[in-house]
Amino acid sequence: MTRKLKVMFSTHGLVEGDFAFDTDDKGYTITRVVSKKVITGQDTGGQVYYVKALATSSNSYDVDLVTRRVDPRICPQFGGTYRELGNNINYTIETQWHESSKIRSRVLRVPAGGNFMFIPKEEIVPLLPELVDNLFDFYKREKRLENIEVVEGHYRDGMLAADMLCTKISDETGHRPVMLVTSHSLGHKKYERNLPLYENGMINETEWKWHNFEDRIAHEKYTFDKADIIIATSPDEQTRLLAAPYLQDINKITVIPPGYNDKVFSPLSLQEKNKLKHQFEYKDLDGAVRHIDLTGKKIVSSLGRVVRDKGFSELSRSMVEIMKEDPSVYYMLSGEKDNPVTEECRDILKGFEERVIFLPSLNQAEMARVYRVSTIFIMSSLNEAFGMVPIEAMGCKTAVIVGRSGFNDFAHCADIRDDSLDFSKTIGIYAPSQESDRWRQVKALKLLLNDQDLCTQISENGYNYAKNNLTWEMISTQKDQLVQKKLTSRLQSFNFKNLANNDLQY
Repeated sequence: MTRKLKVMFSTHGLVEGDFAFDTDDKGYTITRVVSKKVITGQDTGGQVYYVKALATSSNSYDVDLVTRRVDPRICPQFGGTYRELGNNINYTIETQWHESSKIRSRVLRVPAGGNFMFIPKEEIVPLLPELVDNLFDFYKREKRLENIEVVEGHYRDGMLAADMLCTKISDETGHRPVMLVTSHSLGHKKYERNLPLYENGMINETEWKWHNFEDRIAHEKYTFDKADIIIATSPDEQTRLLAAPYLQDINKITVIPPGYNDKVFSPLSLQEKNKLKHQFEYKDLDGAVRHIDLTGKKIVSSLGRVVRDKGFSELSRSMVEIMKEDPSVYYMLSGEKDNPVTEECRDILKGFEERVIFLPSLNQAEMARVYRVSTIFIMSSLNEAFGMVPIEAMGCKTAVIVGRSGFNDFAHCADIRDDSLDFSKTIGIYAPSQESDRWRQVKALKLLLNDQDLCTQISENGYNYAKNNLTWEMISTQKDQLVQKKLTSRLQSFNFKNLANNDLQY
């Protein structure tokens, strides 16, 4: 029997999704192309990883993950041009399958806009009607319209596309699929955060107009109103959805956090961990392979996009204080050549270069290796919508410190300010990294680095919490159960109306 179909929209992302590369036994990417699959790239960070993970974790549905078709050979960031393709552009929907014994999903890369150039999320909305029309015609040819039970929209553009497809299916078949939406990042929150920068001249007029917050917020409110189910990834997001300008029905909203891949992010035995630390291999920012013996060292790591909001500069100032006092502490952090944030961190860390390791963008296997050798993983973000990296680190049985984030709103790590707490019972430490609060970050680092038993206990607590609550399969099951509950409610409402109509006839 054919399973029902779930359609997931992530229309602006998956820029590098046309090609993936094999990895060696250490998780490093090698140049041989092995398949076409989804990986992340420009404008596709955590949201795309989130939808990819869910698309390949549903045991209840066949899943189509829909994005706009983009060809890396002609994207500016790949240095390509139209001429390299000549007249060979195939303006059809491209499909790629992912199958296992339980899960069957595919990526549909749908053409829109007359070219395969990358379109940023701020500019893609005008292309959505064409994209949805092409997808609708595709499903109609496949005779799958009646089979679509739920449509998920992710981010502003994906939510708009979800409503467009639901409406077209309803007009054609008389039934409207369950519409489920996840914003990932609310426009009004970003507007509030950026308005002072704009008013102080730190964001110019052109960039401010390009973001077009007014339209984005209006589109978000419209799609929230049309949705059957709204997933908030943190309690803070739920609170914002209930307030102006969104004013949503609380009965529509369920808080479900992102998850993690427990097959990739898993702990090592003590013997395996010591072996990994003994001759730790990594690539520097120039791509050169380097080795370092980390035996007996205390490692503090922090990974993420190299942007100011991730708090790398603030953490680097904290680490200077830590490394001055403890020569066994080493510091690993994400970096990029010629990136202003990385250069600022270099200046802050002068004098400690031999104990600082800047790491380039890493794939999941490479990230897992960093988590596994780390004594502490710290998410130093100044303001994070959620942040999946602490969960991944927990999955590798590494103690975590987190700043202001949706993750902490959901998971409630112990606040380092409260000395009355029994920190041995927490899953992690909460210590904001804003400059005025940075003393908390330093205090949390010292607490864990100087108390190995406590650090080990917290890492154990975090691992058990993540393993028992936050795998992608668990997250996917929660969402599918919400859909089934909505379908049951619809059926009961339909039966009640029919019963009432029959009573009126008598």
